[in-house]
Amino acid sequence: MMECNTLKSNQADASGIENEVISLERRRLALWLVAGGMFMAVLDATIVNVALPAMRADLNATVSGLAWIVDAYTLSMAALILAGGILADRGGAKRVYLLGLALFAAASAICGGASIVAWLVAARFAQGAGAALFLPASLSIVRGVFNDPEQRAKAIATWAGIASVAAAIGPVAGGVLVGSFGWRSVFLVNLPTGMLVFALTAWIVPDRSAQRARRFDWAGQFLSIVTLGALCFAAIEYPTWGIGSPVVWLASIIAASAAIGWSLIESRVPDPMVPLMWFRNPVFVAANLVGCLVYVGYFGMLFVLSLYLHGAYGLDARQTGFAMLPVAASLSAGNVIAGRVQGRMPKHCLMAGSLILSALSAPLAAEMLVVHASWLGIIATLAVFGMGTSASVPPMIAVVLEQVPETASGVASGLLNALRQLGSLLGVAAASAAVALTANWSNALCSVTVLAVAVYVLAAALGIVFLGRRGVKLKTRSEA
Repeated sequence: MMECNTLKSNQADASGIENEVISLERRRLALWLVAGGMFMAVLDATIVNVALPAMRADLNATVSGLAWIVDAYTLSMAALILAGGILADRGGAKRVYLLGLALFAAASAICGGASIVAWLVAARFAQGAGAALFLPASLSIVRGVFNDPEQRAKAIATWAGIASVAAAIGPVAGGVLVGSFGWRSVFLVNLPTGMLVFALTAWIVPDRSAQRARRFDWAGQFLSIVTLGALCFAAIEYPTWGIGSPVVWLASIIAASAAIGWSLIESRVPDPMVPLMWFRNPVFVAANLVGCLVYVGYFGMLFVLSLYLHGAYGLDARQTGFAMLPVAASLSAGNVIAGRVQGRMPKHCLMAGSLILSALSAPLAAEMLVVHASWLGIIATLAVFGMGTSASVPPMIAVVLEQVPETASGVASGLLNALRQLGSLLGVAAASAAVALTANWSNALCSVTVLAVAVYVLAAALGIVFLGRRGVKLKTRSEA
């Protein structure tokens, strides 16, 4: 009897080992699949910039229309990404991931077939909504699938690294696609990729039970969308309507009123989108502001560089993509450098030093572009700008997460992501205003460069003054 029990035990152990091997393989496949969806979302934020001149010619788009084509995606994602995280907790990460991916792919098809700017902008809003659903859900899947802390850390690092790769190849991929197949191809390429990832995810990624249910903050979500939408409208349209226009002022008043209403509601609801007590911590606030400011400067420069290389240098889409490759590729290099250096020096010093390096290189690159200096020098200075920008991000994220309990890291990450997206849309809005209001391409480039330098220096100052402090570990309302 004992031998029989021993045999059964050994068989069970062998079966458990076999299942563990299969489980590990499945986990790795799940990681690459959800990272594939995230890759598409990040790629779509950068690939479109190279296609802007072709869109402008084909659709007779104004500069304001081009800004809306870029910002509609970012605005929608920024406004809804916190809701996407909450929905992933309530309905299950895999279900929300698949829903978001399906919406993203369908919206990409509409973008590819759009014949007027209005349809393209509306479809870009839908694309951003899909990305807002599956981006936080993808990270939730990674965290849930990898139970071992060491494996989970490596998986999250892989997940984050793939975002840098997507940002790096976006301009080049956009240039190749637009040059070979037209601007519609930058959207239509999402269809076969999205369908393949959807099918494999539905088959391979395991279902996991939802986490603790939270009440959905409908009023807070609505007011956050109104705030961001009105703010974006005012920033993008004031060059066309004029700063004294009643339309611009009305949008600004709506944005301010919605923001005040949001703060009042969030202080009273049982499960707010973001606990307002977090904003009492100056370290947490400063780190989030740094994230927003960095994206203002970087995406503003990215927007104007694409148009400048086309307008002042006469480069086509493919040539523009390759010309901007050093900026994008240096993002990956900056992340690698920051990962290796971060443990050897204070986070705020690494972040501030990287931003100062970018602030010094940006005007040098702009001057070299204006005087048509050698491409070697232009490429080198643009690479330094991109590397300094990306090297500032890992320490900034680490500081934000250090200020909140582990159980609230998802909400904190969502808030930081939302503010970074807000920064990018404000940067694009400011760059489009510079293009519309200045007399020539050189003046527009110089104006946006001054803005980038100003926000980078301000972000570095915030880092030096606030992020070196220890801070106080924040709590959720239920823990308070």
